Amino acid sequence: MQQLLEQSSNKLPSVSTISGGAAKVELPFYSKYLLIAAYLASYNPAKSDRRFFLKHHGKQKKTQAMMKAKERSCSQLTGPKQFPLDRLLAIFYSISECKQAPTAALMMQLSTLVSLRLVVQVGADEAIDAPKFKCAVGLHFIRQIARTVDFDVVHYLYDFA
Repeated sequence: MQQLLEQSSNKLPSVSTISGGAAKVELPFYSKYLLIAAYLASYNPAKSDRRFFLKHHGKQKKTQAMMKAKERSCSQLTGPKQFPLDRLLAIFYSISECKQAPTAALMMQLSTLVSLRLVVQVGADEAIDAPKFKCAVGLHFIRQIARTVDFDVVHYLYDFA
């Protein structure tokens, strides 16, 4: 937990503009994993979580119907879907080395991602106990972020598997 607090306080997130009009984002280590987890939760169907994020998920046979359904619903073309906070945290703990319980520092990093508009909170404010989010960045941006933490995000995407 101390490591998480030190990393979040040492490196504050910032957005600066570089040549060409593209934004360069510097985020703390675990914020990068939170953003990657948000992207995976937005673009992967919930039913595929077991396949991508459990070590011993069992074999799944591909049928012709599954292949045709996958062709019809390319999530990269339909856009991001909303997801609950618990799914985001489950994916985050699966892809990162962090074995700590959810802390205030981790939730603060998530609220920073929301304030930077990299992740969008959707739904009514009445759902305070189960907020839903949606990732607001594209594949190119996520691949750049994933490269900085040596994470192969394409390996975990339903459309590319």
